[in-house]
Amino acid sequence: MRTLLAYIKNSFINGLLVILPLGFTFYILWLIYRMIINFTGKNSDFGKLISNFLMMTIGQEWFPGIGAIFTFLLVLLLGIITRIYIGRRFYALVDRLMGSTPIVNKMYVTVKQVINAILSRNSSTFRDVVLLEYPRRGTYTLGFVTNNYLGKLEDIIGKDVVAVFIFTTPNPLSGMTIIVPKEDLNYLGLTIEEGLRLVLSMGIVIPAKFLDNKIGEKLTGED
Repeated sequence: MRTLLAYIKNSFINGLLVILPLGFTFYILWLIYRMIINFTGKNSDFGKLISNFLMMTIGQEWFPGIGAIFTFLLVLLLGIITRIYIGRRFYALVDRLMGSTPIVNKMYVTVKQVINAILSRNSSTFRDVVLLEYPRRGTYTLGFVTNNYLGKLEDIIGKDVVAVFIFTTPNPLSGMTIIVPKEDLNYLGLTIEEGLRLVLSMGIVIPAKFLDNKIGEKLTGED
C-alpha cells in the first residue's frame, strides 16, 4: 500500500513538473494574445473595419484564426518600426518615460532586463553571472553584472568596481543594484540563461557544471 501511495505521489509530482512550465508559458502567451485581440478582435473598431473589407473583397465577414494572424502581424510590425530611425527615437522616448515614472519604473526596468536577457542574442543588459558575499560575510548571493565601466564612481571608491543586479527571488519583477569591487566577485562562467534558471527556480535547477566537485573546491578555496 505504501509503495502504491509513493508511486502515485511521485507520478503526481512528475506531472506537475511537466505541466507547470508548459502551463505558465502558454498562459503568458495567452495573456499577450488577449491583450492584442482586444484591439484587433472581431468586436473592436479595427476588427469591424477588417470585417467590412473582407465582406467587400471575398464575401465573408470573418474567419477563424484571423485574430491570431493579426496578433503575429502586429508584433512583427512593431519589431520593424523600432528598427528604423523614427521608430527607435519614439521607442527611446517611451523607454525613458517608463523608466523615470515612480513605481512603474521598478517593474518595467526589471521585466525589460529579464526579457532582453532571455530573448535577445545581442543583449548587453546582463554580462556575466557572478557569486558574491552578500548581504554579509559568509553568505553568498548570485548576481548579474550589468555594467563594467562606472567612470568616476571608481575614483570615489578607489577600486575597480562593477554594477551587479540581484533578483529578489522568487519575484522576478523586483531586485536591487549594488556596486561591488571586481576583486570580491567570483565569475562562474555560466550563460545568462543558466543563471536566470538557477535564480528564478530558487536554487532548484542547478547547472550541470555545478555538480562537479572541483567547482565546490574553487569556491571554498580548497586545493
